[in-house]
Amino acid sequence: MRSPSLLRLFDSEWSDPYELYRALREAGPVQWDSWMRTWIVLGHAEITTLSKDSRLSGARIDSFYEQLPGATKVGLAPLRDALADMMLFNEPPRHGELRRLIRPGLTPRFIREMRPVVEATVNDLLDRAVPGGRMDVIHDFSEPLTRDVIRQLAGVDERHSHLLENWQGLLHEFFTQSQAEIPRINALRDSFAEGERARRDGTATDLFSRMISGQLDGADYSENEIFANFLLLIDAGQATTTHLIGNAVLALINSPDQLRILREDPALGVGAAHEFLRFDSPVQFTSRVALADIEVGGQRIRAGESVALVLGSGNRDPLHYPDPDRLDVRRRAHDHLSFGYGIHYCLGAALAVMETEIAIATLLRRTDDLQVATPEQDWLDSANFRFLRSLPIRFTPAH
Repeated sequence: MRSPSLLRLFDSEWSDPYELYRALREAGPVQWDSWMRTWIVLGHAEITTLSKDSRLSGARIDSFYEQLPGATKVGLAPLRDALADMMLFNEPPRHGELRRLIRPGLTPRFIREMRPVVEATVNDLLDRAVPGGRMDVIHDFSEPLTRDVIRQLAGVDERHSHLLENWQGLLHEFFTQSQAEIPRINALRDSFAEGERARRDGTATDLFSRMISGQLDGADYSENEIFANFLLLIDAGQATTTHLIGNAVLALINSPDQLRILREDPALGVGAAHEFLRFDSPVQFTSRVALADIEVGGQRIRAGESVALVLGSGNRDPLHYPDPDRLDVRRRAHDHLSFGYGIHYCLGAALAVMETEIAIATLLRRTDDLQVATPEQDWLDSANFRFLRSLPIRFTPAH
């Protein structure tokens, strides 16, 4: 194998990322990627260790932005402003302050209140698709499901719901220097600003405003910080869950024995959702910057160097998971890395698991003989995001 790099994923030889990770791990759990100029961390143990290490920082938006040419910086400024104030890209103490803005709202009670909303939306979407015996999982099912749930969660007025259609991950847009989402962000900011006074005086009734209402009294949050974490709810709650469900359906169709087990025992649904996340995570790696020298996996990472924690590789590490390339809906995979680890563990994890559990269980209950309707799958061209552009399937309506 030539010099190790995650960019090999764009070579036809390595169309399956998990085959590439397996080959890379043979050379060690931590390696220098000279093409991407970053350390790639491939082992589950090394990723969990570094995820808890305060010498690594996730505050990487400004460092990337400052290296851009002047005209590009001007064009990307609205996207940079939104990302830089998200809790995901900040470290303590600011990370904790921003996390407190939303955390009280995503309680087990709040998730239980959302369950009937998810169930009703799933059944409504399948009512339309099932009689015809075919649908596109992404466009007809998972994307409209997550869009409707997040619209209600984030408090986007129904007349602005079109702004959530065909949502693209904002981080992907930023690092590819795309300005395609800027008009959408600006329109969402205008929509969000309409409710500012009601949020501040406590008269707003939408779910997002209820979620943060207890945090605004006496707290010094700027309107941009509130907007940025409103966008984070949309970004993390919509795109990744959309493709988690799509990847799960594909994995089950490709593993008919596991599909049968889950269909016969729906009580396995929550554990299976975690196994889907382990088996084929929508987010394949996350980046950090070293604030000091760190020794890990037999390598020395120096201060200022970039680090990519390859979650997709850690999730398939044979030193941690027996037979890791096999989908096993009975596996206890709750320690997968797809929601992150340590202080950056995803606040919306329980909601994503609940949506996936309900979507898959209902689809299996209402259909038989699930099959992929095309010989090949159309994946987004990205080393970081494992997104299906579409997933046409056919089936027999269950009786």
